[in-house]
This record gives sequence, C-alpha cells and structure tokens, in this order.
Amino acid sequence: MDDMTEYKLDKSLGHLASRFSRIVLRRFNAVLQQHEMPITSEQYSLLVQLWDCNGLPQGMLAEKTGKDKTTMARLAAALEERGLIVRLPSPGDARERLLYLTDKGKELMDRATALARAILEEAQQGIDPAQLEICRDVLRRACSNLK
Repeated sequence: MDDMTEYKLDKSLGHLASRFSRIVLRRFNAVLQQHEMPITSEQYSLLVQLWDCNGLPQGMLAEKTGKDKTTMARLAAALEERGLIVRLPSPGDARERLLYLTDKGKELMDRATALARAILEEAQQGIDPAQLEICRDVLRRACSNLK
C-alpha cells in the first residue's frame, strides 16, 4: 500500500496532535490541583484569552476557545463566583457581557502560566527549536486549511 491509502496512528497528524493535547491537559489539571489552584485547564483556556485581551465579549470568547455559548456561560459564571473575572454589560449592547480579569484573576494567571510553561518546557526537552517552529507552523497551517 502507498502512504495515501495506509492509515497508521503514528503517522496521523490529527491523532498525534490530539494525543499530545490530552497528555498536556491531563498533566496540567494534575499540577493545578497539586498547587491548589481553583481552576481547571478548561477554565484556564478562557482566562488566558482574557489575559491576552481583557474585556472580550462572552460570545467571542466562546468562538476563540471552541466552546458553545452555554458552556462558555457556565465557565464564566464559575470563574466570576471565584472572583477571578467580572462580567459587565457592553456599553454598545446591554445584552452582551464583556469579561475582565480581576486582580485576583491576574495573580492566579501569573502562577498558572508558570506551571503551564514548565510542562511545555518538559515536553520540548531535547527538541531543536527550529523543529519546534516547523511543528507550530505545520499545525497552524493545517488548522487554517480546515477553517
């Protein structure tokens, strides 16, 4: 069989990317729990978007994180209850909520991001930086091809 008709998991970009993601998220959740951080990796994915661009609309956050609106509302409510974010009405549309990190949320993100970086550094040990950049580029292009 040629490469196009033979399917091998160890050659599948989708399988390898998914497997890596699951391993990283499992480790990150365990490390968050060990450090008594009051969030999950799923909540971190929302918080990191706000850390990058504070004041995003809840609907846009749902799109950026690949969550449906109901899941995003649930995640945001839990984070607001813990004092990590606030949801405020948009000046242009009172039905729309803009999400902002609180000072407590910013402090938590500093600590959580340090933990995330340590996991990724461990995962990248012994891999040439140029190869890592090629990997990132391939994954970005593959994602773009499917949009």
